[in-house]
Amino acid sequence: MRKILTVFLTICFLTGFSFSVLGGGLDNTDPRYPLREYRRFMLPNQMKVMLISDPTLQRGAASLTVGVGSMSDPAERFGLAHFLEHMLFLGTEKYPDEGSYQKFVSTHDGFSNAYTADDRTNYHFEVDPDFFEEGLERFSQFFLTPLFNQELVEREIKAVDSEHSKNIPNDYRRIFQVKRKAFEKGHPARHFATGTMETLEGVSREELLSFYNKHYSSNQMMLAVAGPQNLDTLQALVVPRFVAVKNRNLLEKRVSPKFMKRDPRFRLMRVKTIKDSRSLTLMFPLSRTLHYYKSQPLGMLGFLLGHEGQGSLLSLLKSANLATGLSAGGGASNKSFSSFDVKIQLTPKGLRNYSKVIRHVFQYLRLLRKTGLPRYVFDEVKQMSEIDYRFAEKPEGTSLVNVFSTLLMYYPMRTLEIDPYIITEFKPRIFDSLLYSLIPENMLAILAARDVKTTEKEEFYGVEYSLTYSHPKWINK
Repeated sequence: MRKILTVFLTICFLTGFSFSVLGGGLDNTDPRYPLREYRRFMLPNQMKVMLISDPTLQRGAASLTVGVGSMSDPAERFGLAHFLEHMLFLGTEKYPDEGSYQKFVSTHDGFSNAYTADDRTNYHFEVDPDFFEEGLERFSQFFLTPLFNQELVEREIKAVDSEHSKNIPNDYRRIFQVKRKAFEKGHPARHFATGTMETLEGVSREELLSFYNKHYSSNQMMLAVAGPQNLDTLQALVVPRFVAVKNRNLLEKRVSPKFMKRDPRFRLMRVKTIKDSRSLTLMFPLSRTLHYYKSQPLGMLGFLLGHEGQGSLLSLLKSANLATGLSAGGGASNKSFSSFDVKIQLTPKGLRNYSKVIRHVFQYLRLLRKTGLPRYVFDEVKQMSEIDYRFAEKPEGTSLVNVFSTLLMYYPMRTLEIDPYIITEFKPRIFDSLLYSLIPENMLAILAARDVKTTEKEEFYGVEYSLTYSHPKWINK
């Protein structure tokens, strides 16, 4: 009976019927852009799909997110997920020429790219709408019959290594990588994501195919497609090409939320920067928080800590000539864990007196614990979220579809274009539970400047750093 139903649903899609399956499909317009229409559904192979029709769009665009990233790299193969991302561009059975896809896109006034994150890999392109059908045909082959040509492996490893070399002088990437030294040993959050000649040495076609077959499955894929065509036309372009992607019935990937466990000691990481900059980042590891999207407690915390007006934490730090800027909010965020980060731009005096800056942060946190989340603050932030949503810049091309293919991975399909942006629920208990997790025992402090003293060198970026542990009693004075 199930096979009969699947065949029936597939025929319905292939013939262009305007209804959706398995996920309770829904069509609607966007009140901000009257000509923009959405349709979301789930294919019989359980791939999630979002269609965006808008006659004002100048490009056809598609974005597919796969629920696998660098955290799935084998411990002996850092960068494998990223390397596979590169290899998918280099030929398929139907289009074996290694450069044909990029040539097609660029010839028809388009753009194509991809990226690998910790829990996902994204592929996207945009092209002249007159050539969108062929673009989708070529794009879909990535997920049907990639070649992984062994003759191109060595060359592409060099390309990955070159990409990493280009990133080495980037202080943001350097700090991002070296802070993983404080994470739990053996946790996949520690993985080095990009890959180098050394980490990818000896990779074979069989190894790539094994990783691909193990992690690339339609039930862990999210597709967003946008164009000036109407919804039925877009559906007719998409369904026959992506319904054939194999469903390996993979389970959703989760890892331990405890990527950095609590420690009674004060953890301080000093990182030597290349640029003449001074910053203090306080990172608080948390369990996953994405499911709190209706109340957005981390956004509320970020608003309160990052406030710049009279009586704010920043105004205090500025008046003492300790800091020039402060931002706060959610940091790492996936289905397994998240973090809350406070980043402070220090003055030379602030760098010398970083401990005083940290004490001020915790004084402010103690004040928040006494007051809780005031209703008027919630109402203000809620109103601002509605205003920001209403007057947001109108996205197009890959900027539009990349957002939706990523959101499909984390949020309910039915209200995908609204839920991540507009706050609807006042949940002070959730706010308090996260606020009470912002304690010294649950914190990594990262002091980054050009002239800090260090004792160690990180192996992939060559970052000079030190990680010390001390008694945290002084913080609460």
